[in-house]
Amino acid sequence: MKNYHIHLLRHGLTAANAEGRYVGSTDLPLSKEGRQELERLKREYEYPEVQRVYASPLRRCVETAELLYPDREIKRIDALREYDFGVFENRAISELKTDPQFLSWLSQGMTAPPEGAESRETFTLRYERGFRQILREMMIDSITRAAVITHAGIITGLLAAHGLPRRENAMEWAVESGCGYTVSTSSQLWSMSELFEVFDRLPYSRTPDQSVFSGYRLIDLEEDE
Repeated sequence: MKNYHIHLLRHGLTAANAEGRYVGSTDLPLSKEGRQELERLKREYEYPEVQRVYASPLRRCVETAELLYPDREIKRIDALREYDFGVFENRAISELKTDPQFLSWLSQGMTAPPEGAESRETFTLRYERGFRQILREMMIDSITRAAVITHAGIITGLLAAHGLPRRENAMEWAVESGCGYTVSTSSQLWSMSELFEVFDRLPYSRTPDQSVFSGYRLIDLEEDE
């Protein structure tokens, strides 16, 4: 049975990330620091070889893909673009903390969409459609190893919905910039249950005791068996 390995990776840092701004649909490039951090990760750790690279069309994702996989053509998937924060877009938390609309949004658990934003349901349906498109193309084209460069919320959402082992708290799947997870599924597993197995964190360690995810708990597959 053929297995399909997908390497889900978060884009590198932008200036907005460092400044604590809500940036979703705003199309920002990588910052100088973001590029330097990706180059350091690529030098000190290992990103897997792939046959195809998919990316959100936003510049920070395309530039990350170009830096990590300079020898691969990048296929842009519009459905993998980040959430649109509406009136909160590109504004700093420090600026918003006295905004009544922002405080109301927080008190409601960030469930109702901000003014001008897409709903969470629409966002989820959109990126799920994009992920299914990728898997379908991989199966049709016999691609067994692909990288997907996208956004933190999308990676967390996909892992929470489809990842094995299951996690009670979706934030246990949090990812840092330039990092991610390797997941694997087969046509049978996906068609029957729409699940994939989460195998490892990215980028890969070059030594057994080295982990780029120093701030997060390592995946322990045995504890869920």
